[in-house]
Amino acid sequence: MKKLRVFSVILLLISTGAFVAFRTYSKHIQDNTPPVVTCDSEELRVSVTAAKEDLLTGVTANDSRSGDVTDSVVVESMSAFTEEGTRIITYAAVDDSMNVGRCERTLVYEDYAPPVFHMSEPLCYTVGQNIDILSCISAQSVLDGDLTSNIKYSLEKTINTMTAGEYPIEFRVMDSGGNTVYLKTQISISDKNYAGIEVKLKDYLIYLSVGEAFDPALYYQEADREGELSIESNVNTSQAGTYYVDYVVEGTMSSGKSRLVVVVR
Repeated sequence: MKKLRVFSVILLLISTGAFVAFRTYSKHIQDNTPPVVTCDSEELRVSVTAAKEDLLTGVTANDSRSGDVTDSVVVESMSAFTEEGTRIITYAAVDDSMNVGRCERTLVYEDYAPPVFHMSEPLCYTVGQNIDILSCISAQSVLDGDLTSNIKYSLEKTINTMTAGEYPIEFRVMDSGGNTVYLKTQISISDKNYAGIEVKLKDYLIYLSVGEAFDPALYYQEADREGELSIESNVNTSQAGTYYVDYVVEGTMSSGKSRLVVVVR
């Protein structure tokens, strides 16, 4: 029994020594230290069309064991905009032991602009006509290109296609930076007597700067039948907002209507 106890103590001492030796070995041999990633500036200013390689400008990575690992640096993530056109970019680099190091800096797009909407047709219909709300509106972004598939809308009230009137609608779209833009406008439903003449415009949605000159007559293109043209506008370019210009062509037997949406910003 005494020999068994002595053997157990010896075995315990050997196990403890082996464990301590292993931990010491692991501490000195294993590499758990990530590389150090640094940027030569706190802020990077680029165009929205900058390539991924441009975003890596001035970023280096060094590791105490693997040495220079700059070739492993990648853009790990980009935050939503902290303010318009500005976001935080996170870089990551990996060493030979697969330890990952990171750093951040501010990314500023020098030529960023919010997304804009376009209309290929007016939101003008006549009583009884089918309405496909999204068929005539699209959206473009300098950052992402075509955003049409991301367009959403909401209505203040259900559209009754059998009742003439104005139905408020709000379109919205968000770019990859998290910037959401809105277009508040109206769907116009007119009496059937406005279905006889097709009135075409050169544009159906335009953006103007506050104070910019505006002549509604310049946007009229043609009507498919003869008639007298009248233009009704509530555009006030001295104040930001969404405005309308209605173009009505009155013929001897029928009429037609189209609308230009004007966004002053």
